[in-house]
Amino acid sequence: MQNVFGHDKSTASKPSFWILLLAFAIAVCIPPSLAQKADAPALGKIKRASSVAIDCSACPRALAKARETARRELAVWDRFQIVDDPEHADLIFMFSANPYLGDYLTRKGPDLRPVRIESTIMTVIDPRTGQELWTDYRRWGSWRVAGATRELIDELRGQLEIESRKWALDDVLRCSGAAAYQPFAFMSLEEVLAKPELGARSLDTESNRLSVSLPSAPDFCRRGQLVVGVDHRIDGFEVVATESDALDVADVLVHADRFQFASGKDAQTESVYFTAQSPDKKVLIEFEARGRRMSLVRVRYSY
Repeated sequence: MQNVFGHDKSTASKPSFWILLLAFAIAVCIPPSLAQKADAPALGKIKRASSVAIDCSACPRALAKARETARRELAVWDRFQIVDDPEHADLIFMFSANPYLGDYLTRKGPDLRPVRIESTIMTVIDPRTGQELWTDYRRWGSWRVAGATRELIDELRGQLEIESRKWALDDVLRCSGAAAYQPFAFMSLEEVLAKPELGARSLDTESNRLSVSLPSAPDFCRRGQLVVGVDHRIDGFEVVATESDALDVADVLVHADRFQFASGKDAQTESVYFTAQSPDKKVLIEFEARGRRMSLVRVRYSY
């Protein structure tokens, strides 16, 4: 038996005090997900990462300052857990004077290319595939390696934060009962599709969803999906979060008196989820544990 989000309810349960406490600890210790200017697959990998290892194995002489500086700057940023073993890291932050060749997994032994410290290069690598996810450099010579390292990390951080959309709980709740969605309430699927002026269209991947874009709706739900119920009528709508959408789970937990909480593990994907539902069943917010973070997945609004 499945709940409204398609999770196997046999794995779901109401959380104990300790589960709520753990969720709160995650919320206050780990910042919301962030984004970087990159293609979608690379963006997704970086946003889901929770730990990094610093690789400065090709850092002779003055370039060795990059390791210590990077560790210090990442600790200040407090976005990733720093681990010493690359096998236990979600990302590798590699510093070098030579460009990355894409050979993180295939290279045997150290990089034997001659090193002239004219540039400090930072490359973010997926340690499981060797894929380069992000890179930039500063041509500042050997005297300013520490400064170059700081600026490169700041650049990555800035790009991530610029593209992140951080929503407040009030932004989410404002969509409940939004006037722009009221005309669809309990209409049949056939009625909606027969009125092109409503702007709803079928989704190739979801037979029980219709995509809509409503400029007059609150910002959070301007783009949403109408939910087709078992009687082929619209019984609500849903906002599916993108990689750049962030809602701090702590913002929900501090209003615990306004929600009923549940948690579980999806039987198919094995992902751990956490939901907050309003007592009137009109709003259901879902988070998913991704590494050390609770990330917003979607919000369901019922008529």
